[in-house]
Amino acid sequence: MTVLRIFLITSTVLIFTISIYTVITSGINWPAVYFGDLLSLDWRTQFNTDFLIHLFLLATWISWREGFNLKGYTFGFLSIFMGGMFGFPYILYASYQASGDPKKILLGVHAS
Repeated sequence: MTVLRIFLITSTVLIFTISIYTVITSGINWPAVYFGDLLSLDWRTQFNTDFLIHLFLLATWISWREGFNLKGYTFGFLSIFMGGMFGFPYILYASYQASGDPKKILLGVHAS
């Protein structure tokens, strides 16, 4: 569990650092870049489509894990639009909330 937590902390710091740098150097208009890449039908399209599917899968899991309530839908929405900036800290928090029990981390409200 310690290795996972170190990985999540490192990943969170890295994604926030890269995101801040990108906003400073390229601006905050990520939707134009992202959807432009989706429509170009090249390798960026392939990568972004794969990434989008992963985001929706993560959002579905988070919403289900929270019990498909307002909190779950809000967290699912945040995981789609923030990606790792939300997902990594969420899983880190879940690991502490579950006292490191993988079953509780994965199942959330369904663990009991």
